[in-house]
Amino acid sequence: MINSLIEILGREAALFESFLRLLEKQQKALVENDADELNRVTELQREKMIESNLLNKQRCDMLENIRQQNTIEGDLTVTRLLEMVDQNQADQLSMLRKSILLLNDKILKTRNQNAMLLNKSRQYIQRMMEMLSRVGNSDQGYTASGAENNSNMNVALDRRV
Repeated sequence: MINSLIEILGREAALFESFLRLLEKQQKALVENDADELNRVTELQREKMIESNLLNKQRCDMLENIRQQNTIEGDLTVTRLLEMVDQNQADQLSMLRKSILLLNDKILKTRNQNAMLLNKSRQYIQRMMEMLSRVGNSDQGYTASGAENNSNMNVALDRRV
C-alpha cells in the first residue's frame, strides 16, 4: 500500500508541475493580452483541477486504508508514516513531500502575480472607460457669469481612421 501511496503522490507532484506551467502560460497571456490563449489555458486549468480532486480522493482513501490496516489511532501524519516504512520508502516520501511543498509555494506565488495582473488590468480598463465617458460630455467651458468652468478634461481622442 505504501508503494501505491508513493505512486499517487508522484502523480500529484507531476500534476502540480503541469499546473505551474499552465499558470506561467496564463501569466504570459495576461501580459500579452491574448484572450484566446487565456481561455484555452483556463480550460486546461479546470481539467487539472478535476484531476487533482480525483488524486486527492485516491490519496485520502489510501491513507485511510493504511491507517485502518495498521490500527493507527487518530490522524496518519507524514512523521508517523515515515516511522512505519523502510528507509527507501521513507526517502521517496520525504523527497515527494519536499517537492510538493516547493511546487505549492511556486503555484501560490505565480497565482498571486496573475491575480495582481488581473487587478491592474481591471483598474486600467476602469480608468480608460471613465476617460472615454468624459469625451463627448457637453459641459460648457464658461459659467453664466463668464467665469471659466474647470472640468479637468485631460483626454484627447483622435477619431481619424
